[in-house]
Amino acid sequence: MISIIDDDLSLQVALVRLIRSLGYNARGFASAEEFLESGVIADCSCVITDIQMPGMSGIDLKRVMEERGSNVPVIMITARTESSIEVDALASGALCFLRKPIDTKVFIDCVTRALKA
Repeated sequence: MISIIDDDLSLQVALVRLIRSLGYNARGFASAEEFLESGVIADCSCVITDIQMPGMSGIDLKRVMEERGSNVPVIMITARTESSIEVDALASGALCFLRKPIDTKVFIDCVTRALKA
């Protein structure tokens, strides 16, 4: 299963639909906390998360996942433009970093790469 975590419901739904159209199982979450509380980490083959969200950030989520022993590949997305965000995301261990609006081809390439990791 691929988990998509984004507080922007329209983007979350669009990404879930895109992933499903590719033949994969996908589930959306409105926050990192909701995702962690769901208990699905062990069933995930990839996590796609927004970086900037109310509550826990995507970068903090990646750290918590590692603390819990998860090595699931993480793709991080953001609407922010500062270069330091990309540096922080990649330093946290994100497999891919994407800016909104998301290029569909690049997104699919990242998901494919994550599923092979």
